[in-house]
Amino acid sequence: MATEITVLDFKLSNTFEEYCTHMKAPEQQAMFKEMGVKTFYIGQCKDDPKRATVMFEGPENILYDIFTNPETKTIVEASGHIYEPTTITRWINTCPNC
Repeated sequence: MATEITVLDFKLSNTFEEYCTHMKAPEQQAMFKEMGVKTFYIGQCKDDPKRATVMFEGPENILYDIFTNPETKTIVEASGHIYEPTTITRWINTCPNC
């Protein structure tokens, strides 16, 4: 299975600091580890403190399936992530020479 980079751009219902605390919590990190997912960037929009982006690296489709499944909405929103509207961009390297 290929590795996919999943980029989320979304609004926050809490502060950026509260969101980061949730994302870095041991139980959250354990869940990511179990899924084979790494969070390699969490950023706050310079022009809008209630907007954030997160970049994940993990197995293809894992994060996309989680974030597009309505049944996981409450889990996603527990972090302060406002589910609607979230922009999801997926990246994969298919170049055999890279």
